[in-house]
Amino acid sequence: MGNGTGVDGLVLVHGGHHDSSCWRLTTPLMELPTIAVDLPGRGQRPADGTPISIERCAAAVLEDADAAGFERFVLVGHSMGGLTIPRVALQAPERVAHLVFVGALAPAVGENVNSALGVDVAPDQPDETMLPPLPDELCRAMFGNDMTDEQWAIAGAGIVAEAAFLFRDRVTGYPSDVPVTYVGMTEDVPVPPELAERMMEQLGPDVEFVRIEGGHNIMLSQPDTLAGILNEVAARHRT
Repeated sequence: MGNGTGVDGLVLVHGGHHDSSCWRLTTPLMELPTIAVDLPGRGQRPADGTPISIERCAAAVLEDADAAGFERFVLVGHSMGGLTIPRVALQAPERVAHLVFVGALAPAVGENVNSALGVDVAPDQPDETMLPPLPDELCRAMFGNDMTDEQWAIAGAGIVAEAAFLFRDRVTGYPSDVPVTYVGMTEDVPVPPELAERMMEQLGPDVEFVRIEGGHNIMLSQPDTLAGILNEVAARHRT
C-alpha cells in the first residue's frame, strides 16, 4: 500500500440490475491490480430487508478497497454506479486519484435517478424493496443492443434484482478536486448521448470526454476497448 502520489489499483463499480460479474471480461485486461465490487443487495452483499442507499454503496466500495490493500485508487462507475463513485470521493478524497464515469448517471445535486430519467420507478413500493430482474427481451434492448447472441448469453446471465431506494436516494454533491473522465457510447440506450451530455454538466468544467462506438454494456461487448481507456487513465497516476 501507499504509492505516494500514485495508485495501488482500480476499483470497478457496476450499475443497476448488475453485479460485479459484469466486469469479468475487463478485469483480466487491466495492467494494475483491479477489483470489482458487489454493491449491497447482490452477490456477496445480499439484501437484508433495509433500504439500500448511496451511502451504503460507498461504504461497500471502501470496505473492498481496504480488503484489497488499496490506499489510493482509480474509481470507475458504470451506469447507476455513477451515484456511488462521487460519494466515495467526497468521503475519502485522499484515496481517489481519478473518477471514470462509463455511460454513467450523474443527477444534479439534490436530484435522483427518477428525476434524471423522468420516470418514477416502482412508485408504490417500499424503500426496502428489491425490484426483480427485468425481462430478458427488455434487458437485451437496453443493455445488449450491440452484442452478438454469444455475448448476450454471457451478459444476460448477470442481470439481477435492484434496490428501489437507489432510484430515489438523492445526490448530495460532487468533488471539485478529483480528475474526471466520462466515457460515453454512441448506441447507449439507458444513457444516450444527449443524456450523457447533461450528466457531464454536473461533473465540473474540466471533464475529459471519450466516445466509444457501442452500446451501454461496453465492458462486456468491447472489453479490450474499455480496458485500454482505463489502463491509460491509471498510467497517468503511476508515479
